[in-house]
Amino acid sequence: METGGIMNRIGPQEARQALVQVAGGREIIADRAVAPWWYHLGIGLSLLWAFAAVSIGWAWIPYGVIIGLLVGPLLFNLAANHVTGISLDRYHATPGARRISVRAGAALPALIVLGLALEWGADLRGSMAVCGVVMLVITIVAGRRIDAALVRDLGRRA
Repeated sequence: METGGIMNRIGPQEARQALVQVAGGREIIADRAVAPWWYHLGIGLSLLWAFAAVSIGWAWIPYGVIIGLLVGPLLFNLAANHVTGISLDRYHATPGARRISVRAGAALPALIVLGLALEWGADLRGSMAVCGVVMLVITIVAGRRIDAALVRDLGRRA
C-alpha cells in the first residue's frame, strides 16, 4: 500500500491478525449462506406448480410459467436474502454448489421432455404433475447438498 510515495509495511503480527479477521468473516458468511428451511421447498413447489399447470389444462400454462418459473423463485430468493442477511446466487456461488446445481439442473429439461411426451404424446393425463413432484424432490435434495457445499467452500481458509 502506498501513501504519498512512502510504502506502508505491516509486520508479521499485523498480517496474522488480518488473516484471523478474514477467516472469521468467511465463517460468518458460510453460516449465513445456508438457506432457511423453507427455501428449497418453496423453489421446488414453484417448479411443481409450473409442471402441474400443464396437466391442469392449456389455460393454466401461462400461470404455471409466470408464477412457477418467474415470480415464485424470485420471491423466495428475495425472502431468503432478507432472512439470511446476505445476497448470493446459491446455485452458482462456489464451485461445489455449481457442480451440484448443474447436475440437478439437467433433470429439469429431461423431466419437461418426458412429461410432455407422456402427457401429450401418450395421452397419459397427469404425467407433467408427476414429473413436477420428481423435480420437487430433486430440488430439495440438491438444495441441501448445495447448502453443505456452500458452507464447505465459503468456510474454507484462504
